[in-house]
Amino acid sequence: MNAEQWVETPMYLLREDCLLRQVGDWPRGSFLEIGAGTGRLTREFLDRGFSGTCYDLGADNRDILRRNLNDYGDQVRVVDAIAGLPSASFDYVFAFEVLEHIEDDADALTQWTRFLKPGGRLLLSVPAHMSKFSAEDRAVGHIRRYEKDELSGLIEDAGFTDVDIKAYGFPLAIVTRRGNQWLSRRRGDDRQSDEDAEALSIRSGVERTPASVRVARILNRRTITPFLWMQRAFFDRDLGDGYIATATKTEAV
Repeated sequence: MNAEQWVETPMYLLREDCLLRQVGDWPRGSFLEIGAGTGRLTREFLDRGFSGTCYDLGADNRDILRRNLNDYGDQVRVVDAIAGLPSASFDYVFAFEVLEHIEDDADALTQWTRFLKPGGRLLLSVPAHMSKFSAEDRAVGHIRRYEKDELSGLIEDAGFTDVDIKAYGFPLAIVTRRGNQWLSRRRGDDRQSDEDAEALSIRSGVERTPASVRVARILNRRTITPFLWMQRAFFDRDLGDGYIATATKTEAV
């Protein structure tokens, strides 16, 4: 993998489109973002007037975050741990492409829930459909992909209601996923790594495979626009390669 802090892959752009449409009418507030990576999506919320606290697992990743978000000043901070953050102190909790890296995902989600105020909202993204799990998933430290009902139940069990899940990426993600896999096999980028899942997960937050970088040069923010419009017709059909989930914390939790 090569460090490509600001590469906007087709999957990123498809995810961003679905995600921002889901939160278009959310009022400004404070958020905790777990696994913030390079801060690319973080900036979208900061530019909309939200204020944030960000965390990422790797110390080097947190340094990248601080550099990339430095121009927002006191509007955002990057913390080295979330355990000491006060309970019920955020309007929103964000976690984009994080939960699939965690062995005990149910416990992680329950822990995150405590940081939300009653009535606060959860916003997360995960890869969809275990039938699509491949060497590409293993290379970035994924433990699983999710099914829609499974994800909905997981969120509800953590103390949320009003769960809404959209499937994004269809039909372009099918083509780009297969293209990435083919290019990776051809270049040997999908060979088995000696790193453990945690190390792979940390790297995946700020790095992109050479195959995905090559695809991103062709399918960029300008050329992908027709596919963004196309995927919106399928958000409520379980065909995409990823899920965007929103939910509201119950008053009792």
